[in-house]
Amino acid sequence: MTNTARDVITGLALTVTMFTAGQALAAEDEARIVIHVDNYARILRADRGAAEDEVTRIYAKAGVHIVWATANDKAVAPGLHVRVQLLPTDMAMRWIRTERLDDTVLGRAARGAGYAYIFTHRIASLALRHSDDFRRLLGLVIAHEVGHLVLPIYSHSDNSIMRANIGVRSKSFQDFTPEQAVTIRSMLLAASRLRSAITDAAVGC
Repeated sequence: MTNTARDVITGLALTVTMFTAGQALAAEDEARIVIHVDNYARILRADRGAAEDEVTRIYAKAGVHIVWATANDKAVAPGLHVRVQLLPTDMAMRWIRTERLDDTVLGRAARGAGYAYIFTHRIASLALRHSDDFRRLLGLVIAHEVGHLVLPIYSHSDNSIMRANIGVRSKSFQDFTPEQAVTIRSMLLAASRLRSAITDAAVGC
């Protein structure tokens, strides 16, 4: 084989490798959730920021990028858009009474609507009773409820962030299992491809 032919083949191999890597990076970048927050409970900016950092950490370990947006953010970012409502006592109690929720329930997810409702007064009470960090617990509950929006129905498990009861003061099982992480990424990528197909079809009309 001549040096010229070898150089051509090497160049083609490098091009294919770079193209494949670029596709992989693009696919990873599509595993994104955009979370719009309604801060009805008026959680302080510092506390909310710390809770959001905890959520971001949990999903990053699962290979998912979180983008935070305000309730009125008009920017359209790519990814699955969900809404998290941080509810004060009066708004939360309406949910709790209507659905007759157990005293241990800290939030609720409405899969069809893409909403997660967070009962901040219960989280604050739990943190106070157990001398735990309110911001950490708030982040865990948000991550858990958003998990219900991106995992199949009946997605509680005993060994992950999807435990039915958040482990107070426990550092164990505060992340998604590898299987749950794969499921979430697969769902997000499938949703992204569907959106792209719909957009392409609309452009073609």
